[in-house]
Amino acid sequence: MTRVSSYAQYQVLLGHMTRTQREMLDLQQQVSSGKEASNFKGYGVEANALLAARSMGSRIESYLGANRELEMQLDLQNNALGEVAAIADALRVDLVNAVNLNSGTGLNEKLEDHVERLIDVLNLRVSNRYAFGGTRTDTPPVTITSTTDLLALANTSDAFVNNQVKVSQEVDDGRSMQYGVLADEIGQPLMDALRRVLQFQNGTLPTGAAAYAPAGPFSEPLTDNQRDFLIAEFNNVNTAIDTARTAEAANGVNMASLQQLTERQQSDVTYVKSFVIEVEEVDIAEAVARLKQSETSLTAAMQVITRINSVSLLNFL
Repeated sequence: MTRVSSYAQYQVLLGHMTRTQREMLDLQQQVSSGKEASNFKGYGVEANALLAARSMGSRIESYLGANRELEMQLDLQNNALGEVAAIADALRVDLVNAVNLNSGTGLNEKLEDHVERLIDVLNLRVSNRYAFGGTRTDTPPVTITSTTDLLALANTSDAFVNNQVKVSQEVDDGRSMQYGVLADEIGQPLMDALRRVLQFQNGTLPTGAAAYAPAGPFSEPLTDNQRDFLIAEFNNVNTAIDTARTAEAANGVNMASLQQLTERQQSDVTYVKSFVIEVEEVDIAEAVARLKQSETSLTAAMQVITRINSVSLLNFL
C-alpha cells in the first residue's frame, strides 16, 4: 500500500518534471531560433511594443528606400540644371566676345550647338520619365530638334509641351517634397534669347528690335546696328542665367533637406532594430546555461521518483 507522504511527494515531483520539460522545450526553441518566443503571445506585455516597433521600422525603411531613389533623381536633375546655366553662361561669353572682337565669325555655329545641347538637357529621362515634363510622361517636353524648327515657330513657347504640374513625393509621415522642375520654366528664357539672336542672323528682326534694322548675318567687322543689337541682348541672356541658377539653388536646397532626412531615418531604423533585437532575441549563452540546469533538475526529479516507487519495508527488515 502506498503511503500518503510518498504519494504527495510523487505528485509534487511529477508536477515539477512537467514544468521542467515545458521550460526545456521553450529553451531549446530559443537556442535553435535565437528568438525569445515563436509568437507574440510568448512576449506577454511587450508584444504590443514589439508589433508597433516592427510596423514603424517597416514604414521608415519604405520611406528610406524611396528617398534614396529620389536623391539620385535630384542629383541628376541638379547636373542638368547646372548644364542649362552653363549653356547660358557660354552664350553670354559668345556675345561678349563677338562685341569685344567686333566679329560675328562662327557665332551662328555656336548658337546652333547651344540649341542642340539645350534640347538634349531639357529632354532628360530619369527612371523612365522625363525629368522636366511635369507629370506628362508620354512625350518629350521639348518638341523641336534643331534651329530650323526653332525659327519656324510663331512663339518660343510653342517649343514646350510639358504640363504645369510639378512632381512631388511623400518623403516622411505627413511631409511631401515638391521637387519637379518644368522645361519651359527653366528653358524658355534661354531658348528665347537664342531664338532672338538666330532670328537676327537669319534676317528677321525680333520683337522690340526694330531700332537695330536691318537684320542679317553677323559680319566681320560687325556693323553698328549688329553690335548694338548684341549688346541689347545681354539682358535677356542674364535673365536666362538667373533663371537657371535660381532653379539649381532650389534643387540644392531639396538635396540638402533630403540628405538630412535620410540620415535621421537611417538613425531611426537603427534604433528600432536595436529595440526589436533587445525584445525579440535571446541571450544564447544564458539560454544554454538555463537549459543545462533544467536538464540536471529533470534528471534529479526522475531519480527521486524512481527511488520513491522502489521504497519497500523489505529494504529495512
